[in-house]
Amino acid sequence: MKVFFDMVGCRLNQAEIDLMAMKHISDGDNVVSKAEEADCIFVNTCCVTKKAAADSRKMIRAYQRNTKAKIIAMGCWPSAMLDDAIEIVGPEAIIDNTQKFQLINYSAINFGEVHQKPKLGGRHRTRSFVKVQDGCLNQCAFCLTTIARGKSKSANKESIIQYIHKLEELNVKEIVLTGVQLGSWGKDFLQKKSLFQLIEQILKKTNIPRIRLSSIEPWDVNENLIGLFNEQRICPHLHIPVQSASNEVLKAMRRPSTKEKLFELFDMVHNKAPGVAVTTDIIVGFPDESENDFLQTIQFIKEAGLTGGHVFSFSPMPGTIAATITEQIAPTIVKDRNKTVRLLFTELKNKYLQSRLKSNATVLFESKMRIDNNAFWTGFSEDMLRVIVPNRENLKNAIHPVELKSINDCLIIGRLINN
Repeated sequence: MKVFFDMVGCRLNQAEIDLMAMKHISDGDNVVSKAEEADCIFVNTCCVTKKAAADSRKMIRAYQRNTKAKIIAMGCWPSAMLDDAIEIVGPEAIIDNTQKFQLINYSAINFGEVHQKPKLGGRHRTRSFVKVQDGCLNQCAFCLTTIARGKSKSANKESIIQYIHKLEELNVKEIVLTGVQLGSWGKDFLQKKSLFQLIEQILKKTNIPRIRLSSIEPWDVNENLIGLFNEQRICPHLHIPVQSASNEVLKAMRRPSTKEKLFELFDMVHNKAPGVAVTTDIIVGFPDESENDFLQTIQFIKEAGLTGGHVFSFSPMPGTIAATITEQIAPTIVKDRNKTVRLLFTELKNKYLQSRLKSNATVLFESKMRIDNNAFWTGFSEDMLRVIVPNRENLKNAIHPVELKSINDCLIIGRLINN
């Protein structure tokens, strides 16, 4: 059978289609990189926002219209919005998260049958996303994750390291450790473990050149974890979603943090690992967010030493606590607040880019591109900056030192340094 994979949503969904593709290869199927060649198309969906759910439906319908393949909806959208999914694909073409967990368990994959990294069309990545846990221990008022994925469940250390060894065999140069609540890894074990201990073992037992962390909640970041960023193989970038810096809003969101704790945490990160670039997520327009609440968040963004971030307008999702709150913020106010934060993040990112000019970076190159008929290669630096260099040779999956020379529309243009 010829199978094709696509997705909407987070890095965890990327990790899952990587794993599922390997499982199908180990079962004897052919993973194709073009949807029109497939007998069956798996779409790993998302429902973290209304837009993500809509994008999931849109992608599935597009494949239904434009291919003759059987379309399978899997993941969070059918898990949280089953009736909606049944109406579009039917009950027999759904893999909810409970079934998905069983299908892509590490132990279900015969890695010996996988001889190259699956090429996932537009979702193919040079780096690999490694799923170490799923689900969440928290129940934020705005989030469907606990409903869609359940409580936190950790993969065991041995299977994670075995998978990384396989990725090394496949010539992968960078892994991204990912999960719904990455920092909760090991807390569900009978003998509790920590993410710090897992990364220590990965550093000790593997030789993967670059290890990156995906998003990690503020309450899961501690001094032991930050101390690991002194290791050369750990990429110096942290994404810590704070969502708000107003104590009133954080309490309403049911997030176990305060403005004071957030400032203390970010100060610790900058003091213990001064070379680490730190980004965040912010939600604006949460029900009953006052102008003062919003201004406290703005103050935090300006003072926390951030190098950028993402902003989301509050989206009331059916089934969440926040969707039942009647005091919604006027859409025009939400739009203005979103714009204010977006511009501030752009300013911070540009400031960081300027600070990196005339310095060097190590870049893992992913793909080639053309600008005004000139050939460039693009990839990510260790601190998660997209860098492009003029070059006609094949740099795919190569790590090269690069001198950062200039900025073009939030991209850094560099020059390869001879080894």
